[in-house]
Amino acid sequence: MIPALTEFDPYKIKWQGRLVNDVRSNFDYSLGTHEVLLSGSIGSAKSVIMAHLGVTHCLLFQKAKCLVTRRSRPDLEETIWNELIDHIEGCLVEGHDYEVNQAKLKISFSNGSEIITRTFADGRYKKFRSLILSMAIIEELTENDDMEFYKEIRMRVGRATHIPEYLIISATNPADPDHPAYEYFIQSDSKLRHTYYSKTSENPFLPDSYVESLRESMSEREAKRMLEGQWIELSKSVIYYNYSSEKNFKKYSKEIDPRYPIDLMFDFNIAAGKPMSAAVGQYIDQVFHIIKTFIIEGARTQDILDEMESFGIFKYQTLYRVFGDAAGKARDTRSKRSDYDIIINFLKNLVRYQMKVPASNPPIRKRHNIVNATCENDKKKIRLFIYKDAQDADKGMRLTKLLPNSNYVENDKFEFQHITTAIGYYIHACYVDNVRKSRTYQL
Repeated sequence: MIPALTEFDPYKIKWQGRLVNDVRSNFDYSLGTHEVLLSGSIGSAKSVIMAHLGVTHCLLFQKAKCLVTRRSRPDLEETIWNELIDHIEGCLVEGHDYEVNQAKLKISFSNGSEIITRTFADGRYKKFRSLILSMAIIEELTENDDMEFYKEIRMRVGRATHIPEYLIISATNPADPDHPAYEYFIQSDSKLRHTYYSKTSENPFLPDSYVESLRESMSEREAKRMLEGQWIELSKSVIYYNYSSEKNFKKYSKEIDPRYPIDLMFDFNIAAGKPMSAAVGQYIDQVFHIIKTFIIEGARTQDILDEMESFGIFKYQTLYRVFGDAAGKARDTRSKRSDYDIIINFLKNLVRYQMKVPASNPPIRKRHNIVNATCENDKKKIRLFIYKDAQDADKGMRLTKLLPNSNYVENDKFEFQHITTAIGYYIHACYVDNVRKSRTYQL
């Protein structure tokens, strides 16, 4: 359970108590807007303290305006927006103390204060220029590889001159030390920039099962970053640096086990050199098995489904789950139907099926990190195996690299990169489901 406004005690976690004291008593706002970075590991309670500071800022100061932002709306709704709503429900009276506009993701308080939201995945950072803000909250600062959006927000905070507290508070898991946030905050000696560090182990409200599930899903280097809070480099010359044929590839075919769901994963392409790519796998006892791949140059979605059927993939009496690129939900110019419309139409009279495609694709780095952890995690456990009939995936895992001189973009000119992307979407979706099931708060 997430603690609500009247029951939340920031002093139960030391770094939260220091932060509240600094924001409300120690920061000298006559110097200008104070900028705070919460550099913390997963589950270290960054979002709840941001929600608390945002809500109390609006309650303390009439006509305050607090911006809450993250790169994409689905991620914003799932994280900090839910924290804000949970923080005030049952403590303030909706319709009297505040109003919620769910369509606009906006909270209006009876004293004239507002919490508004914006996202910036479209790269249109100038949309922030019309805002007059007293506070801004940024969730997952390092989801973007640059700080251009931050600069636009920074110029909007402090324009509400009747408010005595000017604050920007950003939360992030540590990234590579070459990210501009590292130099801007951690290496800065400005009196207006402050960094607060936190570790997963410092949150006494997380169940042991949640922390253990995180260790299961991380490589050793990622655990140092995401659980211990270290800003260390993860990227190597190849993307999937934790993969090796010796430990992850099996030189024999694997039979489908009809006692478990059969998982279909897709990356949709049709351009030359960018083949339509799909794989069939199963997730059994928290281990991923990639059983067969289908990579067809110039193929369309219907073609690859027909190819799967010719190999007997759909003959089993079990549940079929569909994973893949969220962009496949859009109607393609080649067809009046989306890729997933075609898949659903194919499956609906043939097998039992379940769509497991997210509203938006995960950040590329996050997807890569989770796949690396399945290759071998911090506990030296291997949870990804690729079999003989999926050897194209073995080649992709070994050789996929980033595009040279790019802003962290995969080299999609490599033929076998696309099958690794399909597998990555699959693994990430299962990871998200597992974390949701294991994460609870206990007061």
